[in-house]
Amino acid sequence: MSSPLIVKSVVEIGCCKVCQGEATLYGVTDFNTICHSENASRYTYPLTGVAIYYHQCQTCGLVYTHACDDWTPADYAQHMYNEAYGQFDPNYEINRPMRNRDLILTLFKKYHGKKMLDYGGGTGTLARLMQEVGIDMVAWDPFVPGDYPELNSYEFMTSFEVFEHTPDPHKTLAEVSGFLKKGGVFFFSTATTDEVSHLGMTDWYIAPRTGHITIHSEASLNALFSAHGFQITHLNRWSHVAMKMVG
Repeated sequence: MSSPLIVKSVVEIGCCKVCQGEATLYGVTDFNTICHSENASRYTYPLTGVAIYYHQCQTCGLVYTHACDDWTPADYAQHMYNEAYGQFDPNYEINRPMRNRDLILTLFKKYHGKKMLDYGGGTGTLARLMQEVGIDMVAWDPFVPGDYPELNSYEFMTSFEVFEHTPDPHKTLAEVSGFLKKGGVFFFSTATTDEVSHLGMTDWYIAPRTGHITIHSEASLNALFSAHGFQITHLNRWSHVAMKMVG
């Protein structure tokens, strides 16, 4: 493959992207590693020969790679979020948005009359599904051209399977915070490692071809959200609710 997918030298000890703690080498996998499901082979597709190294923070447990730190939107469009992406993540187009719609309608009824923003919502499938049932939701995604949302104007925001895709967790959360009103609620999904830490690099969620380049623990999410003035609650391994604190 062409640049930037080249093998780079990797430091043994680095600095955590969330808490700045010491991060040591955690493991390595081929770029084409995917995450279809817990039971399917992660090596279904031809290996590229491009090694993606992951570090783990010894303080907060964050697992992450530096491989995409210098990527531009064009690099992501070429190598990751291209026309083949649907083969690697077949549920993202409609099945997952439908499940997420039902989840919001069930859990967050008090916000149904509020303005909502789905951050990282791709082409807006979830927002359209919500609009069909009378909910005022719009979508915005850094990788999809569209109008920039109004700052400090949303009382409820969602973000599904986004935080594992960002190479810069603090930048992403700062952007989320900029859209959310103080006292607003942010409901998001990303899988944490606490229950599966014994799996190491065999954890199916560590999958660079599917864009999973930053894998959180509960402690890393706590540190990240606290740094931006949020109070976070973990509903389970997958789902989390954070409130932007006033003052």
